[in-house]
Amino acid sequence: MTTNTLAAALPELGQLDRRAIAALVGVAPLACDSGSLPSNTATLDAKMPGADSMTVRALDSTEDLEALADSWKDLLRSDPHATVFASWELAWHWWQHYGQGQPLRLFVVEHSGRVVGILPLYEQRVRLFAGFWIRVLRLIGTGGDTQPDYLGPLLEPACADAAATALAEHLLKARRHWRVILISDLVEESPFRRAMLAACHAKPSALSDTISARPIVVHLPQSWDELLAQFSSHRRSTIRYARRKAESKCGLRFFVATDPQQIGPLFDELAQLHRMRFTAKGESHVFRSIEFLGFHRDVVTHCARLGWIRFYGLKAEDKTIALLYCYRFRNQVFYFQSGFDPAFQKLRPGFLLLGYAIEHAIDEGNESFDMMRGQHDYKTQWSQQQRTTRSLTVYGPGPAAFLWRARFEQLPPVWARLKRWMRGAGRARAAATATPGSVEEELE
Repeated sequence: MTTNTLAAALPELGQLDRRAIAALVGVAPLACDSGSLPSNTATLDAKMPGADSMTVRALDSTEDLEALADSWKDLLRSDPHATVFASWELAWHWWQHYGQGQPLRLFVVEHSGRVVGILPLYEQRVRLFAGFWIRVLRLIGTGGDTQPDYLGPLLEPACADAAATALAEHLLKARRHWRVILISDLVEESPFRRAMLAACHAKPSALSDTISARPIVVHLPQSWDELLAQFSSHRRSTIRYARRKAESKCGLRFFVATDPQQIGPLFDELAQLHRMRFTAKGESHVFRSIEFLGFHRDVVTHCARLGWIRFYGLKAEDKTIALLYCYRFRNQVFYFQSGFDPAFQKLRPGFLLLGYAIEHAIDEGNESFDMMRGQHDYKTQWSQQQRTTRSLTVYGPGPAAFLWRARFEQLPPVWARLKRWMRGAGRARAAATATPGSVEEELE
């Protein structure tokens, strides 16, 4: 399949030397003149009033990232679309652990000497297949082994459309330097998305606008009883019975940690519980790389000092048996990771803890409990409502972008369908051999 793809995209193979072929594919800084990408775009005026008065600066050092902290924090407070995952704190710690050795590309919009927009990007070399690499411009926070939702630029509300347009046009003018520009996990309502769509339609460009994720979200009522009333009587009975059973049998106790002094040790406990659970299932886990552990340990400690962290936990028999790692920002709770002791699986600690956490979020006055990316039954049992994040991909000319589409857009859905079929077949086999009366843990 790789040979056929190359032959279709590079008819010059066999006629040019390897330097010229590298230029055509997009792995060398030379002109790319082979092939073309179809564009399903329409002509549209991308200009927004005030865009011409905006100045876009490109910054490229860690010192620049540090110097932007105050302006970044001001924009975070004012941008209505911003979440904790677009904060300077997360970007800074992510860059310390994942960004070293990669070129930083910070695009800053200024108006009358004031910062009104920040788009934090970096340049990543991505392997398409053996021997072929491509330069991709993408958001800080993506491209590693940790993946938040709700990213994108920060924009001053009073001039958000104009600043977004200035950023979009600047990126398109600079796109000759990168074969692919990938803005993933973008808040769907972001003015930047509208500006990018308009700018790409006004200039002949290959653009992909796809769904990145559909996070499950529980919109919280005024009380826990109001939430329970939304469920079936069977579901309500299951929740209450599981709580009574665990509390009477093991002295189950729910707790919440927000103190920065507690968060560091609890993060280490969470990592251990997460490993124990997945090791018991014979599966890989995310708490394994030095970068992942270092980034999250630093960021939870820093964010706890700002009041943004909630660690929900359960204790039984005087030991911590389950933990949820969550963020709280603007009266929204974002569930990020979890872990529990498989020795207590029969108590259904994941199911119980998620319920306690949601109840606490209601009591704290929050408006929503966001389950983040990943479609799992334990999430949809609490809500069927979803949010949507988008991925915008702008392709440069030539076969490199064509191969990117094949590698990262066309093949993954095929593999995903195959994996779903295999998981379904595995569950069917497990159900056929399960011991009658056994209960599986709901929080995966």
